[in-house]
Amino acid sequence: MRSAQRLRPAAKIVLLAPLALLGALSIGCGGSPTAPQRDEVFYLHSTGIIDRNYSWETYFKPLDQSQNERLPRIVGVGILSGDVRLGRPIDWVIRSADYTPQHRFISYQSPRQFLFSIFERVDHPEDTWTDVLRRYEADVDEQGSQILSGRAPFATANTQARSYVLKTRVPSRPEYQNFAHEVLIRSDHRLLLVQIVHGENVEPIEDEMVAAIKSLIVY
Repeated sequence: MRSAQRLRPAAKIVLLAPLALLGALSIGCGGSPTAPQRDEVFYLHSTGIIDRNYSWETYFKPLDQSQNERLPRIVGVGILSGDVRLGRPIDWVIRSADYTPQHRFISYQSPRQFLFSIFERVDHPEDTWTDVLRRYEADVDEQGSQILSGRAPFATANTQARSYVLKTRVPSRPEYQNFAHEVLIRSDHRLLLVQIVHGENVEPIEDEMVAAIKSLIVY
């Protein structure tokens, strides 16, 4: 029996993502840099504050971008205790987070009606892609989801990644199907699962979602 720590989080996200989104995510990747020792403490909104001396986010100016015709203003942040950098729209709000070792995650709510979440998996970073993907796919099957498209390769700012589109049956009256887009990301030191939840039509928010994923720097 697999360790529960490797399983996809119980509160699963569901989304309908076009397969064309897989191609839009593809970029080249560089090496794995060394994480900065300290970032400026960041208090963009009250939900990011844990106490006066700590925040879920720290400020990372190199990923800042001005607003343009396709994207809102982007602010660079450090998350997961500084192990990950993300360029996100300034109006995203932290929905929930937990930095407990082996259970770390952070989840954002966009005012454009989607959720963007990052979970740290505990697969060993030296495991092969084949081993990582097999475990992930077994987790998907165990939780009753169907893989519609999988193992599509692409990269974030400095990592390799694999993308999946899932379908999940939701028990209800009447019964219906949910869809999920999930991205496995690995650096030399850790593996992450990115989840995006949104409505049926992704076209108005596709640029925002893709930009956030491509911006990720994982140490």
